[in-house]
Amino acid sequence: MKNIAAARRSGFVTVRSTACTRIPLSAALLVSAGLVLSTLSTTGWAQEAAQPAVQTDQQTDATKALPTVKVSAARDSEAASPERVTAGALGNRRQVDTPFSTDVVTTEQGKDRLANTANDLFKYDPAVNVVGDNATGENSALSIRGLAIDMLNGVKVDGQNFPSWDTELSLEPFEQVELLKGLSGFMYGFSNPGGIVNYVLKRPTDDPYRSFSIGYQSAGVFSEKLDLGGRFGNDKRFGYRLNLVNEDGNTAEANGHVRRQVASLALDFRITPDLTWTADAFYQKRKTNGTLFGMFFYDTPIPDASKVTHQLTQPQNYYRTEIASFGTGLDYRLSENWHANLKYRFAKENRTNSDSLLTVTDAAGNYSNTLYAALTRYFYQNVDAMVEGKFDTGPFKHDVVLGASYQTQQSEYDNSEGWNDGFNLGNGNLYQSTLLTNDAVNIGENLFRHERTTQTALYASDTVQFTSRLSALLGLRYTQFRDRTYNPDQSVLADYAANPVTPTVALMYKLDRDTTLYASYVEGLQQGGSSSNTNVNYPQTFGPLKSKQYEVGLKADHRNWGANVALFRIDQGYEYTNTANVFVQSGTKRYQGLDASGWLQLAQDWRLMGGLMYLDTKAVDVDDASVEGKRIYGAPRFTLTGRVEYNPSYLRALTVAFGGKYVGNMAVDAANTQFVPAYTTWDLSAKYETQVGGKDVTLRAGVNNLFNRRYWNAAWGYYVMPSATRTFVANATIEF
Repeated sequence: MKNIAAARRSGFVTVRSTACTRIPLSAALLVSAGLVLSTLSTTGWAQEAAQPAVQTDQQTDATKALPTVKVSAARDSEAASPERVTAGALGNRRQVDTPFSTDVVTTEQGKDRLANTANDLFKYDPAVNVVGDNATGENSALSIRGLAIDMLNGVKVDGQNFPSWDTELSLEPFEQVELLKGLSGFMYGFSNPGGIVNYVLKRPTDDPYRSFSIGYQSAGVFSEKLDLGGRFGNDKRFGYRLNLVNEDGNTAEANGHVRRQVASLALDFRITPDLTWTADAFYQKRKTNGTLFGMFFYDTPIPDASKVTHQLTQPQNYYRTEIASFGTGLDYRLSENWHANLKYRFAKENRTNSDSLLTVTDAAGNYSNTLYAALTRYFYQNVDAMVEGKFDTGPFKHDVVLGASYQTQQSEYDNSEGWNDGFNLGNGNLYQSTLLTNDAVNIGENLFRHERTTQTALYASDTVQFTSRLSALLGLRYTQFRDRTYNPDQSVLADYAANPVTPTVALMYKLDRDTTLYASYVEGLQQGGSSSNTNVNYPQTFGPLKSKQYEVGLKADHRNWGANVALFRIDQGYEYTNTANVFVQSGTKRYQGLDASGWLQLAQDWRLMGGLMYLDTKAVDVDDASVEGKRIYGAPRFTLTGRVEYNPSYLRALTVAFGGKYVGNMAVDAANTQFVPAYTTWDLSAKYETQVGGKDVTLRAGVNNLFNRRYWNAAWGYYVMPSATRTFVANATIEF
């Protein structure tokens, strides 16, 4: 299993010819939606330009305020997005005031999208694509602009690192999930340049809140969810928020079963009007049966996914994760213009896998099934301290951030047969069901410390406002980085240290309070990869990879429309296995393109959201001629999304939505020897709000993958995964 884990982290390659990209007719509706949205939004910009350029905060807030009847409020619609985003070292700011591409989806919006994972939350963001689905594989995972999220450093809880190796977080304990596209650099430190997924915990509510939900998902998954919040004590100085979840049943996949339990509790104590202490605890346990690790087509063409049997998993295939976390912090308002906070988080993940890698050996679809069974553990600790303040120097206004952070990551691996070599279950064929078992399969628990990483960082930024419209951001992060890996006998296998400085520079120009033009330059670093035990240079480990990002864009968030348009280029160091079977750091992966999305309120009944991404990727200055100039694996050239909502004036309690997504073809490996074809999926859903016994009740139902489209996801380089089947989802929530 070591070689497989290393392959995930580094990305192996083979060699062959390129393939072309074509957009099928099934994408026509999405193209039309994107063009309509672009045209209407442009008209909106022209109308906005005719209005006064500067509005007062009071006027704007009054214009945007939610009406009391929530079902008719434009701001409460699915199309509208939350205003504020946690921008790491920049603190909490309005999305439109940051010179970076962001997307934020709240819990309520996620419910309307019938979302179970972050993949579902961001399905209509054209920059986001599925890498893994927990219905068919170990976990849900996504890529942004063709770059997979860093599973070691790319997932945060309230801005702090959180273990997410081959797992995903349940959505119920979180108020919203935030997506930072591109390099995190100064804001979050070490991470792959794909971006950051930040889960923001639900916190105590000022007013009592109580809700209970029941849900169903085909073919027989039932769920019960409880959400309680409020305050108590003298002057209501103590607050609480409790979430409990139970989910159990057979999934729509062959041999599929899921069982999930979640418990989270968030507390706060308002010690003084200016000083608040917070604490939270989180626990999640999830087990799925009938999932795969992946499929590898060894020097063979990848077949039509719709013709492959759904009976690919075996009774011995299952996957289990268990996560526990504790966090605490102090938040202190020093004065009207200065604010400080200190926070700590500990998190632990236990991961048990008994899943299979299918290696397809010929065009007839024959494969060998190797089951890997092991227990692994991950431990994370974070300490962060930050001060934010505002002051003036003559005519210039400054918004400054100063901070320091320390974090550790430690992984424990199993050294048993199930981790290193796996168990042979036998042979099968992609086009027929074959029962395969092995009585020797067992879960090893011979754990040893495999890797320990520490990061100590100092950072500072200054957002300087030169005029009411023009401002600049200057940010700098200094990091002391140490990465050490160990053999089973605890002798040092590899040791690397670095002390990089990563800058961020941006210019912002306000067309009005809610529209920003920006240009930004960001540098970032990520942990280097390691050669696997199949490489001739094993166990060589490389130092951090450097990335650079250039971006110009426009962000707007108005009452009836919003838009995010960005032209970007990302250069990332390349790691791959060359034709001599040597794992190397060589050359650059270049990602450049257009990322455009938006939403529009059409009259009172119709809302439209969607977007498109054009992505041009290639390998530059690599030492392998078969890789030079080729497309980067796992990166579609085109992605189109669209979603239409209808909230009829004669029945405001009802909202019906229809959406779709087109994803272009993707290379499976660095040398472009294999491609998975393009695909289009459609979703249909409805929401109805009513009252029962004087209590608010919301009913939701829908079908994901409406036409049961079967397709391949390209995952981690070399591997592909089958998509999830059509799934019916329904739930009911009562607030009491």
